[in-house]
Amino acid sequence: MDDALRPGSGLSSPRRWALFAGVYAFVCGAFVAVLLSDVLRVFVDVAGLPSGFPIPLFATPALVAGTLCWWRVVERRRAFGFRSGAAFGLVTALCTGGLWTAWFAVRWGPEMLAAGPVLLIVGLTLAFAAVAGVFVGVPLAYVRRRIGVESAAATANSL
Repeated sequence: MDDALRPGSGLSSPRRWALFAGVYAFVCGAFVAVLLSDVLRVFVDVAGLPSGFPIPLFATPALVAGTLCWWRVVERRRAFGFRSGAAFGLVTALCTGGLWTAWFAVRWGPEMLAAGPVLLIVGLTLAFAAVAGVFVGVPLAYVRRRIGVESAAATANSL
């Protein structure tokens, strides 16, 4: 049998899935950050981050937000459907984008968000992140539904 699924093996399966979802959100965010590295270099300068700031670190908030959102939206409610996966991705992307928007507002002041095209740029960025998050969350929900539920059922039957 699979030792990782035993009840006494440490983290419960839902907690493992939540941690996995956080890592998955981070990896997806880091991949997108690398693809958009030219644009994000401008944000590094504007946000006052060190010039040697690695672009994949932009996805770091997704690690925490992804774990918490997956736990709250999917595992806690035991909702393993595609809508829950899409909601997970949406909320994770908005939390991550919201954190970086808050960082910008703290650095430059909230009035800078309303200056010129900044609000439009922030809004478009959050909108694109939200759409990407929805598309990122659905495959994870599929995997959870196919693998996780079957594994849990097999463990319950073997006990």
